[in-house]
Amino acid sequence: MRLTYRMAVNLFEAAEGIGVRREELVGPFGLDAAALVDPRIGIEWETLVVLLDRLSDVVGGDVERVRDVGRKMAGAPSFAFIQRIAQSVVSLRSVYLAGERWVAAANVPHLILRTTFPADDRLRFRCSIPEAYAPSAPYLHVFEGLLCEVPTMIGLAPATILTTELTPRELDITLQLPPSRSLATRARRLARAAVHRAEALRLLEAQRREIADGLEAVQRSTAEIHSLFDRIPNFVVIHRDGRIVWLNRAVAKTFGDGEVSGVLGRPLVDLFHASSRAAALEQSDGAVDDASAPDLVEAKMVARDGGLVLVEASPAQAITFGGRCARLFVARDVTERRRLQQQLAMADRLASVGMLAAGVAHEVNNPLAYVLNNVEIALRDLGPLGAPADSTREALTVALEGVTRIRTIVQELLALARVEDVAIGAVDARAIVESTLKLARPQIAERAELVCELGPTPPVLGTPSRIGQVLLNLIANALDAMPSASRATNVLRVAVSASTAGGAVIDVTDNGVGIPPEHAARIFDPFFTTKAQGKGTGLGLAISHRLISEVGGDLAFESNGLEGTTFRVTLPSALHVAPRVDRGAARAPGLGPPGAR
Repeated sequence: MRLTYRMAVNLFEAAEGIGVRREELVGPFGLDAAALVDPRIGIEWETLVVLLDRLSDVVGGDVERVRDVGRKMAGAPSFAFIQRIAQSVVSLRSVYLAGERWVAAANVPHLILRTTFPADDRLRFRCSIPEAYAPSAPYLHVFEGLLCEVPTMIGLAPATILTTELTPRELDITLQLPPSRSLATRARRLARAAVHRAEALRLLEAQRREIADGLEAVQRSTAEIHSLFDRIPNFVVIHRDGRIVWLNRAVAKTFGDGEVSGVLGRPLVDLFHASSRAAALEQSDGAVDDASAPDLVEAKMVARDGGLVLVEASPAQAITFGGRCARLFVARDVTERRRLQQQLAMADRLASVGMLAAGVAHEVNNPLAYVLNNVEIALRDLGPLGAPADSTREALTVALEGVTRIRTIVQELLALARVEDVAIGAVDARAIVESTLKLARPQIAERAELVCELGPTPPVLGTPSRIGQVLLNLIANALDAMPSASRATNVLRVAVSASTAGGAVIDVTDNGVGIPPEHAARIFDPFFTTKAQGKGTGLGLAISHRLISEVGGDLAFESNGLEGTTFRVTLPSALHVAPRVDRGAARAPGLGPPGAR
């Protein structure tokens, strides 16, 4: 709650009246006293409470000295406006009622006040600080002193306290009011009131205009702050008891189809993926300013289209919103940054493996050729010996299979290292998919039912051989993930569609064994495979990732870890892009055995 600057002015002037300089109040907190008394800024209620607590400490907790601040306030220069209004009022009762209805309402509108008169010479005053605002016993003690001093504004003696009950949030005080003056004095006061009434009305109208101008300034400031937060790309949410009460445009756009109403009122935790809800609750509802809490926590949020958004969330901050306690939660989208980091890490790993593979493959190739040729010669020469040589032929056959597998691995190693000039230009992704599916249809028919969804796509960058090789790799992996005994229930789905960026997207989805979370981070690593021993080299996906990355595309996957996986190839648009030659391309090693996932 932002109060009028008069509250700070009144406090400083009254405190100086009892010998406490304003520098003593603001110094320990690094506050700017000049800013607090600036009519354009004003003072927050919480700041006023802090200053009053400091005042109490400076006077050693002496309640009477704190009350003296209230007494001095009635005669402070900043109260001259109220003193002039008092001159236009005939009775003391009218002064107290005007104070409640005008002065308090303008300066501390959040407080609950009630003034009653149990007798002609008695006043009962009750004040409550709502739960949404910080309590302050020193403030209520100041109020006690001010109430006692009000009669002096019309030339009477101060009121005296008969009873008072005070807690940090409640004040219930009964005052003995001073007796009225003689009839002649009251007649003079009546005449004076008549003279000053026009000025009082002018002052009250000026007060009304000041309040109206202040309200307009606050509304304008609030609108500017909301506009500022709306333009921040980070996700900004204010929640109370876990439910969203305000959100910025980034949140509405990502999670609410652009409309605030689609998110407002929902539990904040509902925006998070199930795996991240515990961390999100701890970060958004945990202890504020807890030194042990991490500064940033990574979590997954679920966008309106079902996609996952990786965010870094900062610890919640306690704030006041709409006059009640709330929490400010801020998170930033790091999905693209993390994807780029992974791509860079993958490129670095592939470059290292490529350098190693080039040397190893060349060193192995020559002796491998000798072994392969000699095993084949031995098998041919053992043919005429018949049955006595069966065990030897069987052993050499197994050796030949092993040597053949080594040759396959060497060929794929060379695919990571060799370079050649490849003309990359505009290609038809849909036509490449159709051609590749015709080539793989016999293998697909043996294992699963094929479902095709081939939509129109714009020309994309690439080469038919690269995209075809990647697609064959993905299809082979999908078929391997399906149990061979479940031909009737196995489904392979291949879909082609235009991307939102103007390129094309190719999805290959199976309902076989999913990718466990513990394997997800390594799925594109060279030599990593989950296939049975001897079934995969672990290079297929690494090569596929490289082939797609080199044309400016992306290869990603989604899997719940239990059943089903979707690999997504995203290819960039070729419109307005001149064909180029990629001199760092991996040579496609034919359409040989794909890697495994």
